[in-house]
Amino acid sequence: MTIALGKFTKDENDLFDLMDDWLRRDRFVFVGWSGLLLFPCAYFALGGWFTGTTFVTSWYTHGLASSYLEGCNFLTAAVSTPANSLAHSLLLLWGPEAQGDFTRWCQLGGLWTFVALHGAFGLIGFMLRQFELARSVQLRPYNAIAFSGPIAVFVSVFLIYPLGQSGWFFAPSFGVAAIFRFILFFQGFHNWTLNPFHMMG
Repeated sequence: MTIALGKFTKDENDLFDLMDDWLRRDRFVFVGWSGLLLFPCAYFALGGWFTGTTFVTSWYTHGLASSYLEGCNFLTAAVSTPANSLAHSLLLLWGPEAQGDFTRWCQLGGLWTFVALHGAFGLIGFMLRQFELARSVQLRPYNAIAFSGPIAVFVSVFLIYPLGQSGWFFAPSFGVAAIFRFILFFQGFHNWTLNPFHMMG
């Protein structure tokens, strides 16, 4: 049996190499492959949150005023969860609930699912960015591993917990006072401070 050894020659204008150079080397601000996930998702999550806290009411889902336009301040404004009747619908803008009507979509609470899902993927993109930066400077990825903690918290509180309830309605809304309301609600319904694992933590 013979083995032929030879040097593999590759076209210098390979599309992957061009993309890799463009994303990782040919710029002052590092984008990287992870940036293809991070930047769009983070942009949409933050944009959805600013839009929701500025303009969108929670009158149809919670019977509350929740935007700056309605007189709320930074502490009381929030992007509120959809109504309980919508269960675990993804509430896509083009879905059967809103049917492409942006105003209706906002009234139904579509911005909450928009912010939650884009936020989760944005956090994952940021962790991948930490891996990519560590790899490029040949460091161990301790930052990325540490950042998996906040991702686990976000996903468990905003996505997994409400999936165990009757709908997204029972997840925390995205706002300062809304988070404190959720903590009080969680204590009232689940008595979490009496949990020995919570005590040990």
